[in-house]
Amino acid sequence: MKAIRQYKFIYKVGPQILFWLCYFLFSWLNLALFTHDYEYSFLSIIKTFPVYILASYWHLEVTVRYFLLKSNILGFVLSLIGGIIAFGIIQRALISEWHSPLYYLNAFTKPLSYWRRLFGPGAIMQLHLAIMLFIAFELVRHALSQQRLNEVYKREKLAAEYQLLQSQVQPHFLFNTLNNLTSVSINQPAQMPVLMQRLAGLLSYQIHESHRATVKVKKEIEYLIDYIALEKIRYGNRLDVQTNFSELGSLNDLMIPPMLLLPFVENAFKHGAAQSENKCWIQLHLSKSGNRLIFSAENSVPEEKNSLAKSGLGLANLKKRLDILFPENYELVTLLEDGQFLAVLKFIPESMAINSMPEYTQRKEVYLA
Repeated sequence: MKAIRQYKFIYKVGPQILFWLCYFLFSWLNLALFTHDYEYSFLSIIKTFPVYILASYWHLEVTVRYFLLKSNILGFVLSLIGGIIAFGIIQRALISEWHSPLYYLNAFTKPLSYWRRLFGPGAIMQLHLAIMLFIAFELVRHALSQQRLNEVYKREKLAAEYQLLQSQVQPHFLFNTLNNLTSVSINQPAQMPVLMQRLAGLLSYQIHESHRATVKVKKEIEYLIDYIALEKIRYGNRLDVQTNFSELGSLNDLMIPPMLLLPFVENAFKHGAAQSENKCWIQLHLSKSGNRLIFSAENSVPEEKNSLAKSGLGLANLKKRLDILFPENYELVTLLEDGQFLAVLKFIPESMAINSMPEYTQRKEVYLA
């Protein structure tokens, strides 16, 4: 906590100190170039500089933040005019008492509150310039801090949305798998040990890998292979599944979000094989074209079940996840005709908009000045 407080203090005060150092050097050197006297210029600036700082903080904290930003126009006007008069008189007093007697005798023939000196050109204008520059500097810094904070909140909101969508995938998967377990335990009890072994592999992947931002294509494919093997126990020889997973080669090392391809495979079984008592088929294909990864899932659909093939939570959930991960940078095409359903996904793995998904954004504190 102490380190955080120190960081907040440095973040707030550090840029302000740097601003005043730069402004002091600018004012000193600018006056020295005009007078050709560095000592006189230094003393002239150093004696009135505290007034610059005090006036600037007054107008920033009181005039702007307390009155203007709270829409108190009367307070703003009074604070602005009152600050100009008060700090103008203080500056003229400092110059007349400490500075002018050393360099310009009888320089001040007008009273300290003489309005033309308070609102006219000269040293007072330097005071007003310092105030305006400091306020502008702080407001810009505040706006940038707000922008960074909004970006953090936006990433956290997207992370929360993605976490919710990701959490829906697992119950959906378990629901379908439990249906398989029920069917196999009744009709093929001898296959239960093999099925449970496959299920253990699937659950292990969900527990240890699904929370990661990305996984290798190889691991995702191994997960799909286990899932397909589990489903084939249920459907037996009437289901023909063809894949090119054994021919991927270098694609195995590409990184993709976990469980991104599962909804295609689930959808192919749920709305294809599960809806038919006859021969059925599924074809899964993964390839790369340029920098785009292409995954396609095609399956047979009974004629009387055509309307179901494009429905369901899986693909709708996937669409929302893709909108978060690859906003406007992916293609998802579904086509249903002539007793078959085709779904094709094209995306660039490296174009993930939120690279910390789904390990979720670790909150970064953005401190406002």
